[in-house]
Amino acid sequence: MALKAVKYKKSKIKQTRRRMALFFFILFIVLILYFVLHARNYEKTYQLNEFQIKEQYDKNQKVYTFEVTKEQKTFHFIVEHSYLQKKKLLTKIDWLEEDNITCIIPHSDKLKTYPQCIQNEEAVDYHLLESELKNRLAESYFIKFYSNKETYEKIDIRNLDHNTYYIWNYKGFYRINQKTRQNISLFEKDIYDITNIAQVKDYLLIPDYNASYYFNKFYVLQMSNGKQSTWDFKESLYFDGYFMGSDDNSLFYMDRKNKIQWELLPKRKKMRKVGTENKNGKVLENGEWEKISTTKLANETVRFSKQTIYQYEIDNGLYVKYLDCPSRKKISNRNVKEIVTTIQNKVYYLAGESLYYYTEETGEVEVMSYFEWNFNYKNMIFILEEK
Repeated sequence: MALKAVKYKKSKIKQTRRRMALFFFILFIVLILYFVLHARNYEKTYQLNEFQIKEQYDKNQKVYTFEVTKEQKTFHFIVEHSYLQKKKLLTKIDWLEEDNITCIIPHSDKLKTYPQCIQNEEAVDYHLLESELKNRLAESYFIKFYSNKETYEKIDIRNLDHNTYYIWNYKGFYRINQKTRQNISLFEKDIYDITNIAQVKDYLLIPDYNASYYFNKFYVLQMSNGKQSTWDFKESLYFDGYFMGSDDNSLFYMDRKNKIQWELLPKRKKMRKVGTENKNGKVLENGEWEKISTTKLANETVRFSKQTIYQYEIDNGLYVKYLDCPSRKKISNRNVKEIVTTIQNKVYYLAGESLYYYTEETGEVEVMSYFEWNFNYKNMIFILEEK
């Protein structure tokens, strides 16, 4: 019996050792796979024929940035993409030159890329070129739009994408998308100043403009279906205030008169005081919360700021700058008067009486025009991304 007990004990020890060995082997493999496959920032410099390339990956933004240099000309561009194990992603670069224009056409087996051009020492979108060189670019880089012009309530609709548009008509909104034309009425009298309307995700928050000086009610519009409801509350919010920005599902409103910062949650119709005259408020600076006095918030206009991949500038046209790239690229020659909104890699903007959008794939596209936008255009267009 003693011998059997000893053998049994030895057998259990061997089984335990095998299990431990198997456990550590599996752990080792998992760690190797984690470090090999896990996204991480990197910078890689390499030569591709006569081109010097600097390739970087930002794991937080999930974006590749490229700097391509040849003959003292440097091109910057980005590609949004999940992390790839492969490095040196550019496999070929074509060089095109004509008078004052130079373009490169980068090729990659893994990434979708587009031509990059410099005209008169300035980076410009290839759709803007007006030269024979443009004809040498492959047709696959150009999308053809077959717009059927339609007029709805004096709005000339030309090229709708998949998103939904809310256009202020002084008494409410026109709701327009590829399937819908709807007039949403909110007020009996014309309202011209709507600076206190704000959007957060699927919701539009509209103060009760029937009131004067202060209000105790919001109209809440669910943008995805056009349904409206009212939100009554006991507190009084003064029109002498402004929306600072949004975070997740919340909007933040600063009441200058009462020196109160409010957090508003339209989806749940709830509100709370964030800052008061005796308690600091808060502001979102590049994605980080910082304390700030409500006196400063009342005396100044402080907006939230977040780090974004695309930064747009109006400067005798419209320009885009990517992350920390040192140069900017011209994407519109028009006299742009306002950037309406940005949705991922798409920017919407107003020029004259027309609303346009731009992406690197499509170039500049006219969505619609409305004569009223010659006179009133501030905060009059809201766009919901349809997924």
